[in-house]
Parts: sequence; structure tokens; C-alpha cells
Amino acid sequence: MIKRKDLLAFNFYKKEKFTGSYHGMRYLIQKAEEGEETFFSVYTWSGPFNFATTEDEKKTEKRFPFQEDSLEAITNYLNEVYEADKGNWPNGIEF
Repeated sequence: MIKRKDLLAFNFYKKEKFTGSYHGMRYLIQKAEEGEETFFSVYTWSGPFNFATTEDEKKTEKRFPFQEDSLEAITNYLNEVYEADKGNWPNGIEF
């Protein structure tokens, strides 16, 4: 289970993006802007590949207000996404 503390401090996201994984589910959290709106853009996709090499069609995006308490909502969202498809996340690359 992903915990709130796993997603780092709110101030981190003012300058950096964060990528992580949980049992084959990959995710990226970043600050994004569209017009005058600022928000968290959260992407999830199936591993084992990184964000840049994964086709856009295989990624899911969800937006959250860019505020500190959104990190709790993002934590819950990531856990819900994982649980919803729990049996289908890859465990890694098999050689």
C-alpha cells in the first residue's frame, strides 16, 4: 500500500516531478499548468518501462488541485488504481 509519506513534501513538487512504482504499477506526479490553472497531473501505467518509453495510449492521467491536501487524495487514488487491476500489474521483466 502506498502511504502519504511515500509521496514526499508538497514543496518538492513546486520544482520537481516524482516517479514511483508499486508492484508493477508505475506512476508520475508533477505540477502542471494550463492557462491560469495550476494542478497536479498524476499518470499511471503498467510497467516495466519508464514514462518516456511507454506509449501515451497506455497511460492514464488524473488531475488534482495543486495544494498540499491533494497529496492525501492522490495517495488514495493510486491505491484505488492499483487495487482495481491488482492481478494484472507486471512483476518485472522476465528474461
